[in-house]
Amino acid sequence: MKVLGIIAEYNPFHYGHLLHMKQSLKLSKADYIIAVMSGQFTQRGEAAIVDKWIRARAAVACGIDLVLELPAVYAVQTAELFARGGIQLLNHTGLTTHVCFGSETGELDPLQSIADILTDEDEKFRKLLRKYLAQGLSFPSARQKAVEDYNPGLQEAEIHAAMSKSNSILAIEYLKALNKSNSSIIPLTIPRIRASYGSTRIRKGIASASSIRKEIFQNGLTQRVKEAVPLPVYQILSDSIANGMGPIDNTAFGDFILGILRRSSLSEIASWMDVTEGLENRIKEQAQSACSLDEFLSLVKTRRYVHTRLQRILIHGLLNLTTESFHELNDITGPKYLRILAFSNKAMPLMKRLQETAQVPVLTKAAHINRCSLPVQRMFAYDCLATDLYSLALTNPEIRRGGRDFTQRIFPV
Repeated sequence: MKVLGIIAEYNPFHYGHLLHMKQSLKLSKADYIIAVMSGQFTQRGEAAIVDKWIRARAAVACGIDLVLELPAVYAVQTAELFARGGIQLLNHTGLTTHVCFGSETGELDPLQSIADILTDEDEKFRKLLRKYLAQGLSFPSARQKAVEDYNPGLQEAEIHAAMSKSNSILAIEYLKALNKSNSSIIPLTIPRIRASYGSTRIRKGIASASSIRKEIFQNGLTQRVKEAVPLPVYQILSDSIANGMGPIDNTAFGDFILGILRRSSLSEIASWMDVTEGLENRIKEQAQSACSLDEFLSLVKTRRYVHTRLQRILIHGLLNLTTESFHELNDITGPKYLRILAFSNKAMPLMKRLQETAQVPVLTKAAHINRCSLPVQRMFAYDCLATDLYSLALTNPEIRRGGRDFTQRIFPV
C-alpha cells in the first residue's frame, strides 16, 4: 500500500490544491492520500475562513481520503515548527510512504542540498553565518550567504530561489524535518502553478487562497469565487455561510485580543510563545493606544517584527500558549495523537490499517482523549480551546456553544 501525505491548510480548498493533489498522486502512484491540515487558526496567525470540519469535508469531497488535524500548538508557528509538526504526524501514521509539497522551481535536488546543510549546521557553517551577521545582514540574508559559501557547487540563483520564496522555504523545512526524524517517507516536489501565495488577484482556474478569501469578504460568494474553487467546495461554502458558520477572519477577535493585551501583565505577555527581546513592552504600550487590531499591528510592526510573527503572537496570547508550555509538549515525538477530521468511503481499509500501524493514539472520537496520557490531553486541550474561542465569532447560536470538539460528529464523505 502506497500512501501519499500532503500538509496543507485548505483555506479554502481551490483549483491549485486540486492540481497539486492530482500531480502528487501521479508522481507517487499512491493508493490513498492523507492530508494533514491546520485547525481553526493557520500558520500565519489567522483565523480560518470556515472551521476545520467544513474545510476537511470540502477536501475529501475533492479527492482527499483522510484528513488529520495538525494540533494547534504546531499549526500557528514558524515554518520550521509547522513543518516539524506536519512531518512528525505523517511519521506517526506508520503507513505514509511519500510526502509531496509545492515549491517555486519544482526541483528537489537543490532543496535537499540546502536542507542537508541546515540540518547539520556544523562549525564551518556556523562560522560563516556569524561572519555575515557581524556584517549587519539580516538573519535570512546571512544564512543564504553562508549556504552559498558552504556549498559552492550550488548556483547562487538556485540558492536565492530556494531561500527567498515562501513555498521553497517551507519545502526546505519539510526536508529538514524528514532528516531530523530519520524518516523513511520519500519526499517529492512539484512546481507551484501561476498564482503565488498572497496574490490579491483572483482569476479563473488558479487563484491564491488569500485572493479568494478577500473576494468573499468584500463581495460574497461571487461568480469569480465559483470559478476559482471546485464545485463541491463552492456548495459547501455556500451552505456553511448561509447557516452562519462563516466567513471569519481575525477582525472577529479584535476587541477580545485587545482586551487580553490590556489585561495581561508584562510578565504574562513575555511568557507567550515567540515574545523575545523585550517585545512585550512594545506590545503592552501599543495595546493601550490602538483602537482596533489592524491599528495595533501597524503600530507594533517593524522590519524585525513582521506582520505574520505578530499575528502568531496574538493567537498564542488568545490561547495562552506560553514558551514553557510549548517546550514541555514539543518533545522528540512531536504531535501526540492523530485526530481524524474527515474521511472518504473509499478510505475504510486505510482507516482499519491506521489503527494497526499508528505510533500514537488515533482519535476518531474526542471522548477517547480521556483514555490517553496527561501530555496528550494537554496538547488536545489547546485544540478544544481554539474551537471554543473560534465558535464565538460565528452567528449560528447552536455552533457558538462550547465543547464542539466533543459533540461534532464525522461521517464518510
